[in-house]
Amino acid sequence: MRYAVAGLVALLLVALLVLSSTGVVAQKELGEYWYRYGPYIDKITFPVMKDYTMRVLAFEAGELSMIFIIPVHLDRIRTNRPDAHIVLYAALGTTAGGLHFNIQSWPVKYLEVRQALAHLWNRDKIIAESPLRGIAIKCSTLFPPTWGVWVNWEADYEKLYPYDPGRAKELLAKIFVPCTGPDGRPAWCDPREGGRVVEIEILSLPEAVSPVYWWIAMYIKEEAEKIGLRVTIKPVSSRELDAAISAGVAQAWIIGWGFSRWMHLMAYLFHSREIRPGGWNEWRVNDSRVDALLDKFYYTKDPNEAMQYGWQVQEILVKEIIPWIPTYGTVSIVVFDSAIDRESIIMNYAPPLKDPVGISEFMWHTIRFKDRRFGGVFKYYHTVDITTYHPALWIWATEGEAIRRVFPWLMVPRPEDIFAEPRAPIVIRYWSVEETTYKGQKAYKFTITLFDGIRWQDGVEMTAEDYAYTYLKFGKELRTRWYYGPYILNLVDVVVVNKTTVELYLKDYGWADVYWLTEVPILPKHVFERLPNPLEDPSTLPHPTIPGLTAMVGYGPYALARLREVAYSEFVWNPWYYWRHPDRTVQFASVSIPATVAEGASFKVSVTLTDYLGSRATNVTVTVSFVGPMTLTLAATHVGGGVYEITVPGLRAGTYTVEIRAEQPIMRWSVDNKVVKTLTVGAAPAPTPVGPTIERPPTVKVEIPGIPPVEIVPPPAISFAAPKVEIVTPRIDIASTEATGKAVETTKAITVPTTSYAAIALGVVALGVAVAVKKK
Repeated sequence: MRYAVAGLVALLLVALLVLSSTGVVAQKELGEYWYRYGPYIDKITFPVMKDYTMRVLAFEAGELSMIFIIPVHLDRIRTNRPDAHIVLYAALGTTAGGLHFNIQSWPVKYLEVRQALAHLWNRDKIIAESPLRGIAIKCSTLFPPTWGVWVNWEADYEKLYPYDPGRAKELLAKIFVPCTGPDGRPAWCDPREGGRVVEIEILSLPEAVSPVYWWIAMYIKEEAEKIGLRVTIKPVSSRELDAAISAGVAQAWIIGWGFSRWMHLMAYLFHSREIRPGGWNEWRVNDSRVDALLDKFYYTKDPNEAMQYGWQVQEILVKEIIPWIPTYGTVSIVVFDSAIDRESIIMNYAPPLKDPVGISEFMWHTIRFKDRRFGGVFKYYHTVDITTYHPALWIWATEGEAIRRVFPWLMVPRPEDIFAEPRAPIVIRYWSVEETTYKGQKAYKFTITLFDGIRWQDGVEMTAEDYAYTYLKFGKELRTRWYYGPYILNLVDVVVVNKTTVELYLKDYGWADVYWLTEVPILPKHVFERLPNPLEDPSTLPHPTIPGLTAMVGYGPYALARLREVAYSEFVWNPWYYWRHPDRTVQFASVSIPATVAEGASFKVSVTLTDYLGSRATNVTVTVSFVGPMTLTLAATHVGGGVYEITVPGLRAGTYTVEIRAEQPIMRWSVDNKVVKTLTVGAAPAPTPVGPTIERPPTVKVEIPGIPPVEIVPPPAISFAAPKVEIVTPRIDIASTEATGKAVETTKAITVPTTSYAAIALGVVALGVAVAVKKK
């Protein structure tokens, strides 16, 4: 897929009606959700493996943990890796293998040319005979048929442009004249261009990268040349393809698109304001009727009304414009190495469909290896040359997959129902939108409140200033793909209320703005404002102030370990992640401290520590603090085998709170934990004076590494009460144990056995979707 937006595609109208029934404009307290269960994996590696066969071979050799395959290799994987976990799901948000046009470029600028090519499209043949081997969802509408009621079924390519080479030839004859090319072969010539021989150049990823797309390119070349229409297929890399499309020099190209779970992206794809550098409208659609309908589509607050406008737009696009010719929706086949715990693979669901519709964001938290609770390297891959890891500029779905490990969506769909509200919060604790008056004018106020205590991966705390900066810098000023839209055009003001709350005042808003403003990631102001060029790929730049870190400093479960190389990226788990697993920290295997001690008597404190993997931890900084009648902090010494000890000098009588804190370095970060106890120091029996009375006890010198020595005078003795002991475990607080329990239950509920093609096919057919299956 070329692009991928947050989540998957809407399946039913009832899903969108959640917006009106729950009241988008009403206050929503999202609260803390069930997102505290990972990550379990230590590292994710992303090598660039453009050659499709090489990816398959690498998986068979155990060099990849996960791979997407095309149906032609399904039997091979089953034979060579019978131990692997194979999961099939309908990728509801995709329309793949389409022929796309720059409708302002000769010769495809003529509608008759695009109509003629549409008449050469035999989807059943493509799906059955290509490397798809019949496993795909036939798509004869502009948008995926799995969008259900959002699709205008009257704007069906197979009804309007059935496979008919004769009709295609008639359409060409309306605008061109038969001629003979310089090579002596029959051709069509354009009289408006001085008799220029008509030839269409179609760009495609090469066969080694995308066997299906290359097959489709060869198919249309063969079909076109049967009626004298010359076609040249030019293999290009993903970088070359993107550059040609962005510059407007590509005539036609084979590619796929991945959409949101909602249909709101349509308002961006075909609006004329998006014909700009970095804009969405790559097909150069410039139609005032489409613009007007898309504005109505976007700004209505009623999804039912939006749907009506969406149908009208599709009818114009398919009958009068044809920005692309659709082919199929994918049935994705994802294969996991058998070393992965099958139960840790979390999938998305879209009721009432029973089969999975994609991989959940939760999987990147829960996924783990069978033989360990934590740790291990998850090996993934990039399917194309990386253009950028910039969160505001990325283009290819494989780039977005990597970026989301560092910059997750602010809120994500719940895996058991991707349409349900409230969504699972990652960064946003609360949001609301209400009509108000601002500076004497009617306005809509979006209130966004972030969780307190989220840290960027360089230790700086995330604040509302970051949210405001992201939209003002990358939306209003720089107009980047992911932060510029109608909400920027309507933006009146941005007000940072406090550390965690920001208010956006808009002249108007549409139903789609709810998702853009509460899901698209935010960027660290303190990093990007220091970069010479804030649009340069941060994964290739050093951190502006901290040696050893990259400028790609996010807030997600993984961090970029080092500057991204040409063909390789390494991500390591972020120990400071806000939703880190509560147990993934240094652990107290044992704590030895007396329950009571006599006043003035020295005593020993001993702790045994293990790391989160269960091994003895020998590189921990341990401090023991006493707070009571006197305050004292001591550093423990590692005596071997993960055992840390200190000898405490005599304390003044009274009750003390004793906090034992352990901090362990992890890569460039750290994890910590603490134990809190209550200690009572009592009066020692006074001995019979012999000789002169000691009015002032001798001082005790306490030395702590890195701190000047401290002299302490043992206090006079007093009586003591019975001791109280309390233990508090890791400093990853879970606000609600009830939420924790529900999380575990939900995780179990949404984990399903490996599905089959038959099951997914039945699910798709149940939706009324045509499925093309190869006949034997």
